[in-house]
Amino acid sequence: MTSNTNYRKTTYINAIKDHVTELYSVQDSKSETYMRLKNRLDGFIHAGLVIGIASNAEIKDIVEKVHMNIFGMTIKQRGVELKLGAKVAQVNWGVYDTPTIHRK
Repeated sequence: MTSNTNYRKTTYINAIKDHVTELYSVQDSKSETYMRLKNRLDGFIHAGLVIGIASNAEIKDIVEKVHMNIFGMTIKQRGVELKLGAKVAQVNWGVYDTPTIHRK
């Protein structure tokens, strides 16, 4: 991979992290804002897959890590909790204390 390609991939991955973080910050998953952000994220991910800048497995891993950082549990665990009617996990807003450029 050339340095230019590596830079583009890193930039793309950071943008996905930002999009996912923004999506997870919306409280109501039925709201128009949530759906707009979800559709934008889906399109962004699809574009990356089409041009081959990232694989589906890489993207899933990124989304899972962001979810874990924000909610403190995996996507699967949170889904189970929501289905069982358990209290909704509190968002870890401390993640946002660090500027985006320094987040991992």
